[in-house]
This record gives sequence, C-alpha cells and structure tokens, in this order.
Amino acid sequence: MNRLNENQDEIPTELSELLSELQADRGVQLSLEVPQIRQRCYSEQGGPQKDQQGEMRIPALKVERGRVTGSPAVVYRDAADVRTILSLTWSMMILALLLVASGVGNIYQYLRRPDRIVVDGGTGRVLSINNRNYGSEEGIEFGPDRLTQQDKIYITKEFVKAVYQVDPATRPRDIERALTMMVPDSAVRFSRWMKEKGVLDQQRAESWQTIWSPMDVSVDKNDGYTVNVIGKQDITKVVNGTTVTDARQLRLTIKLVADNKGRADRNLRSGFLISSLDYQELNEPVSRGAGVGNGGNRSITPVTALQESQ
Repeated sequence: MNRLNENQDEIPTELSELLSELQADRGVQLSLEVPQIRQRCYSEQGGPQKDQQGEMRIPALKVERGRVTGSPAVVYRDAADVRTILSLTWSMMILALLLVASGVGNIYQYLRRPDRIVVDGGTGRVLSINNRNYGSEEGIEFGPDRLTQQDKIYITKEFVKAVYQVDPATRPRDIERALTMMVPDSAVRFSRWMKEKGVLDQQRAESWQTIWSPMDVSVDKNDGYTVNVIGKQDITKVVNGTTVTDARQLRLTIKLVADNKGRADRNLRSGFLISSLDYQELNEPVSRGAGVGNGGNRSITPVTALQESQ
C-alpha cells in the first residue's frame, strides 16, 4: 500500500517537471488541475447582487493564480434555434391567414348567384354576361325580363293544341298538361265536367284522332289579357264500326291571368295561366262515311264543356 502511494506521488512530480520544461520552452502557463466552470459561486451570498443604482449584477469570473476558480451559471439559447422558431411562427401565421381567406372565398362562391351567359350558337360569340351586352345578333333583344305579347300567344297555342289535337297514344298526358296550364279552380271544374260527361271515355271508345290547325292567333286590342283563336279541327273516329271524318272551324276566346310564380314550368315559362275560355263553332260539322248522314252530328268538345259549366 505504501509502495502504491509512493508511485502516485512520483507521477505528479514527473508531470510537474515536464510541464515546467514546456512552460520554459513555450512561455505558456500549464497546470494539471481542472478548473471548476459554471459553479454558482454567488449562491452562498443569496444569488445576484444589486449595485448602487439598484440594477441586478451577476458576479464576474473568479481567477486565482491564473486559474478560474468560479463563475456564475449562464443560461442562453442558440441564435440559430431562435431564428428557426421565429421563422416557423411567421410561417404558421401566414398559413392561418391564407386558410381564413380561402374559407371566405369558398363561402362567397357558394352563396353568389351564377353568371348568366348568352352565347351565339352559330358563331360561338359571347353576346351577354349578367345583363351586360358584348355584341348584337338579329332576332335577339337584350334587356330586363318582362312578359310580352309573344308569351301570351305561346301559352294559348300550346293549351289549344293540347285540348284539340287528339293522339290516342299521348291523350292522357296532353289533358294533364292542359290542366296544369290552367288556373287551379278552372282546372278543377274542367276536370270534373269531363269525368261526369265521359268525354275522354267517348274519345277512347271511338278511337278519336284529330289534327288541329291554327289559322289566326292574336291578342285582343281592347283587352291585353284576351287572346282570340281561329282554327280548324279535322276529326277521324270510328262510329258503329264505320270510320267517320269530321271537319269543323272553331273560334275560341281565351282569358289569361298573370301567374304569381312568374315564369315556371307549369306555365311553360310564359308567366301566364288560362283563366277561362269561350267556344263558338263557325260551321256545322260535316260527317262523311258509310251509313252516316250529313249534318246534325255536333260533338261536345272539352272547350264546350268548360263554357257550359260557367
């Protein structure tokens, strides 16, 4: 044991001599003792001290005989780490603003009305965007939507055609379409009358086939909501096994009302409904066929039915 201690005492002596030689050659002070760094040497005095001006003061390093014997603990963050945190913070703020702006834009696009664009089918040229004109075309007029005389004539023609032109394959749908174009009260009376008189049953039993040819359709000059119609109806039917053909000329006076729903599917986008109608036969029907005499064979039509129910 004593021998080991002697060897330990000899080693520092040899190192000290080696350090002394190095110091003499290089002029640098060397030491085998490791200084204690970042010790809270000032904790025994109660932490940082205040100077005469009342400001906090951290004690300086303590150096004895060229060696650091104590220093205050210094806590700091790497500058690159701080710059990274600031960059990430600004990036997150920018992304949050972009997300909010994107949400507002999406809500606006969802709630805004769609654009109305009119394009010429022949040339592909854009004529109007949202009531702003960018060109002109023959037969096209740009302006605010309003009901016109052409709308009245259109709804009248379609209604009369649905009532007077009989096609056995589409007759139920045609009558339903005509009832849809009427004022609800008038449609109810019209439908009730046809059911009581069996008009549709008679047409079905006699296999009616008719062709309606309008001759004149015009709006009354004294009443803007009255449309006068003159037309010809050619009827082909089977009576007692014999094919009979009738030809008659009709004058119709149809009263219109503006639809409170505006342009809708029920009024064929015209904006008008059929309120009432008057029927007048300009000539007696002429029946032609085997075993059937001429004249005295006037049939009751749906329009006549509506007139008699008033």
